[in-house]
Amino acid sequence: MNNARWFEVGAACMAAVTLAWSSFAMAEGAKAACAGDIQKYCANVPEGGGAIAKCLRAHRADLTPDCQKGMQAVSSQLKEVAMACEDDVHRYCAGSAPGTTKECLKTHFRELSRPCKRDLFEAKRSM
Repeated sequence: MNNARWFEVGAACMAAVTLAWSSFAMAEGAKAACAGDIQKYCANVPEGGGAIAKCLRAHRADLTPDCQKGMQAVSSQLKEVAMACEDDVHRYCAGSAPGTTKECLKTHFRELSRPCKRDLFEAKRSM
């Protein structure tokens, strides 16, 4: 695979991992910090599939500082997971249908690299 194609696939995989784990996008701490903002801007948004996180991102400029800080912390953790799991996504999930990366990683959990497993565990534990 040439370098340009590898970069494209790498960027796509990182995005896929981040999106796949967006169901974790509202960690308990971030939910608590954003409770007022959720009520104000996202009260009619159904939970699940990262819909509330998406709503909050749409209102990013209007969020309280505590909510913005909580969302930033979650975003940073998701980026760490994406970086740690990038090679695993290439190896096991490159042919997966869009939106199925999370399930693919679960299916191949035993084969995943230690860094990927560690960051997935840490992300799940803290959210």
